[in-house]
Amino acid sequence: MNRLETIVSMVDKCNVVADIGTDHGYVAEMLLKNGICNKVIATDLNKGPLQRAIDHLSKENLKDKCDFRLGSGLKVLKEGEADAIIIAGMGGDLISQILDDSKDVALKASQLILQPMTATESLRKYLFENGYEIIDEKVVKENHFYFIIKTKKGKTKKEDEFYYEISRILVEKQDETMYEYIEKVLNRNEKIIRSLEKTGKEEYNEKIERIREKNKRIRELIKWI
Repeated sequence: MNRLETIVSMVDKCNVVADIGTDHGYVAEMLLKNGICNKVIATDLNKGPLQRAIDHLSKENLKDKCDFRLGSGLKVLKEGEADAIIIAGMGGDLISQILDDSKDVALKASQLILQPMTATESLRKYLFENGYEIIDEKVVKENHFYFIIKTKKGKTKKEDEFYYEISRILVEKQDETMYEYIEKVLNRNEKIIRSLEKTGKEEYNEKIERIREKNKRIRELIKWI
């Protein structure tokens, strides 16, 4: 499955889904055609993308099942209005900020599907520290590794910071694509170590040691997977 198909596959059947930053409306189309929900609230910050979604979903005869809203993040939603919230295709820090700006709305949803383009580790950290439970994760490779996180309000024990970058769930699943990602992280870290060592500067010694320790744990994971 591609990135958008994977996002849709992670949504549990429900009544209303809010697609935040809908862009062309492709996710809304798949949700409705697959019978995953009865209605989609399709939102975007800008008029252009929202109009593209309106045009596309009108051509697909799905406009009557959509509520189109122009606005920022979750501020266009009322508390409890959406059973599921999808925020995809944005940076992890921006997704964290969107959730933080509308905590009541976010925590009221029974499921949130989040797909960060960058800073996945900082998004995981935010979720663990702000009352969310990560239920599931999937990873898709399309020239880049895309992580899709399914989460909801819940209590979680304090997470080892190592697993902010390396998904514990995907490691436990022994996911093959996650194995590729871990190999990539290991190789990247080795390049960083070599680059820092070439400088010969003592102030980098502590950083080099931290990266080496991380790589040691990564190698242990690779053996286990």
